[in-house]
Amino acid sequence: MADEPARQFFFDVNQLPGHTNAELFGDSEEAQEYLDLFGRDLVTRTILQSPELSVFHETAAPGEKVKPHRHGTHQLNYVLRGELIFGRRRVGAGMGFFTPDLLYAWRAGDEGAEWIEIHSGQPGVFTDQRKS
Repeated sequence: MADEPARQFFFDVNQLPGHTNAELFGDSEEAQEYLDLFGRDLVTRTILQSPELSVFHETAAPGEKVKPHRHGTHQLNYVLRGELIFGRRRVGAGMGFFTPDLLYAWRAGDEGAEWIEIHSGQPGVFTDQRKS
């Protein structure tokens, strides 16, 4: 499948399967590190995942949070509903956040949050600061 050329497609995010972190990572001892970092209940729907571009629809419950991490890609988040709080900075509907592969953490606001997450490639998970 990796050798297949990209094709145009249409999607309805409500028709895409959503998976919690607990479902994605499982309950193994190895998975516990990821669940400690990202929590169990964040829901991810994959819109596109390719070597060049990855796009996800994400939903977080009120007060849900993730600890400092980075993904090894340039990343842009665009909030659709609710808010994500990055330290003292609140990012609400119609606003966004960009990081060039630096550590970040957030928590969802009182109404939770829904956003589109875009990566320049396939994201990994790293908890160390990127080396310059």
